[in-house]
Amino acid sequence: MLILPDDLRTQLLAAARAALPLECCGLLEGVRNGGTVTVMAFHPAANVSPDPATGFEIDPAAHFALQRALRGTSRAVVGCYHSHPNGRAEPSPRDRSCGCEDGWIWLILATGITDQLAAFEAPDFAPFAI
Repeated sequence: MLILPDDLRTQLLAAARAALPLECCGLLEGVRNGGTVTVMAFHPAANVSPDPATGFEIDPAAHFALQRALRGTSRAVVGCYHSHPNGRAEPSPRDRSCGCEDGWIWLILATGITDQLAAFEAPDFAPFAI
């Protein structure tokens, strides 16, 4: 289960709308306790994808910097988020082809007629309850 406080949910969806027609992206900071992941903060990152209208790529330097900043704390980088301007909160074939560690959370923010979000857990992109 993913615990995402309402204020963070609102801020993430606002970031996705503000990025239209491009995809926004960033990292999720939180804590794991058994099968529950609690998101405590999110960290926007520049989308360095060659085509940010149809994909996202987080600069690895931003990921490493956040990992360094969290050393010695109870928090960790628990996943990433990105938006789908097409209005579907589901992993794309491109998302599924990305290699990532087991347990990595993918939070997908869909913008369009309505705003939606859904979470998935790597490596098989199983739906992760929010």
